[in-house]
Amino acid sequence: MKLSLRARLLVVPAVVVAGTVALATVLEHGAQRRWLIARESEVLERVAREAARTAQASTGSWQPLADSLDARFALRATIMAADGKVLADSRAQAREMENHAGREEMRAALAGHVGFGVRRSATLGVEFLYCAVPLAPPRDGAAVLRLAEPLVVVSQLGESLTRVSTLSAALALLASLLVLAYVSGRFAQRLQNLRGVARRIGEGDADVRALETPRDDLGHLGRTLNEMRGQLETRIESLQRERDDRERILAHMSDGVALLDGADRVVHVNHRFAELLDVAWRPEPGAPFASFARVPELIELLSESRRSARTLERDLKPWATRTGSARARVTPLGGPAPEPVLIVLHDLSESEAVQRMRQDFVANVSHELRTPLTTMRGYAETLLEGGLDDAEHREGFVKAMRDGAVRLQALVEDLLALAELERPDASLRREPLDLRALAAENVEHVRAAAERAGLDLVLELANLLDNAVKYTERGSVRVAVGAANGRVWCEVRDTGPGIPARDLPRVFERFYRVDKARSREQGGTGLGLSIVKHALTLHGGEVSVVSRVGGGTTFRFEVPAGPKA
Repeated sequence: MKLSLRARLLVVPAVVVAGTVALATVLEHGAQRRWLIARESEVLERVAREAARTAQASTGSWQPLADSLDARFALRATIMAADGKVLADSRAQAREMENHAGREEMRAALAGHVGFGVRRSATLGVEFLYCAVPLAPPRDGAAVLRLAEPLVVVSQLGESLTRVSTLSAALALLASLLVLAYVSGRFAQRLQNLRGVARRIGEGDADVRALETPRDDLGHLGRTLNEMRGQLETRIESLQRERDDRERILAHMSDGVALLDGADRVVHVNHRFAELLDVAWRPEPGAPFASFARVPELIELLSESRRSARTLERDLKPWATRTGSARARVTPLGGPAPEPVLIVLHDLSESEAVQRMRQDFVANVSHELRTPLTTMRGYAETLLEGGLDDAEHREGFVKAMRDGAVRLQALVEDLLALAELERPDASLRREPLDLRALAAENVEHVRAAAERAGLDLVLELANLLDNAVKYTERGSVRVAVGAANGRVWCEVRDTGPGIPARDLPRVFERFYRVDKARSREQGGTGLGLSIVKHALTLHGGEVSVVSRVGGGTTFRFEVPAGPKA
């Protein structure tokens, strides 16, 4: 049977107290008996000496003397010779009694001292207290007078004292048990309270406090628990901050991260991992990874990595992730088998897009260069093969070669300008600029072209305006400039054919043309808008476009204003 804490605290001390009280009672009973015998011995010694004097003065036989002493003192009287022979006894036949030379009181008396003895009489079967005194000088062969007192009175007194002692011991035991019950109850209650405080601290209760009074060991334990709670709270806050920082880091990573335990259950998965797998939910910790990531290629890679106990990588195609290409990297983290595993998914969509742009750029540059070079080479070969003698057409051949060279030069200059703007260490020479004055100055550069096209030109701004004049067949081109919130802005609005919605995200790409044939007819290189975007970015500005087919186009850019804007 399992005892409660209070019972255990009560039973053990109670057993100890009860045993102590019982032992003390037994020892006290023996001490009381010895004390009573010692008191009776003193009285008996005085009587024995008085009886010895009487015996010395007597002149009759020994038996009548013994009987008279018994009648006088109510004590058994025995007279013995020096050899231990019993000469007379007041309560037994002397001739039937054994030799008493070996009795302890007899030996002491023969040695000249008063002797005492306590034992049960072999003749009468009663316990006696014996006191023997020497008769000096011996008379008629008698050497020792012994008186014996039955210990009935001593036993009765002893029993009375024992009852009193036992009652006192019982009362003391009862009082001790009551005190123990009270003390153990309070002690057990305080321990229960401390245990409850420790449990609540373990559960994360930040408001719990243990009692620190009274200032005993349990009070010190309570203070220690409170100090531990404060330290634990500080460590928990530190761990929570670390966890939150880790969560923020993982949440904003461009890579997907998943941590699995040895049984391939989810420990942690960030949002990006779910996005790359095109899953709208994140699994709870402990969920099977296979039920969340239903990608056979990834599950197979995970199994291979576990079997080989090394890091493995594999590209997952769009039909596996359903969002785009991704590279999966599975790394066993070590530790006791089965070991945890870290899975990292790296999105390849952007790098593939950059690669496609690079390939498109190379192809576009090659195409743009090949067209004027082919033209120039063709006319040059025509001239060399007899065209120089064709007075009617040779001038046109030369003009075509010049136009091709001009176009080639413009393309190379735009490429150099774009390369300069894209340099990581590109530097700017900043100086004050009046945007309105610049707009007015640029109006004059394209006014003639606008008038030839029959356009109403209000104001114009650099490359954006040049495009508006080129691609607007009728209507107007308007430019608005202004300043607000520490930035200056400019809008170029035309009434041209507009840009299809599918092309709007790509108009600032290099060599991208909405209408490729018409763009080349207008003499554009396909790099102007890209140069505009890069230049504005270096100046801390931005450019945007709003357009709809048949509704015209609006380009707008903003740059930080100077102190006197």
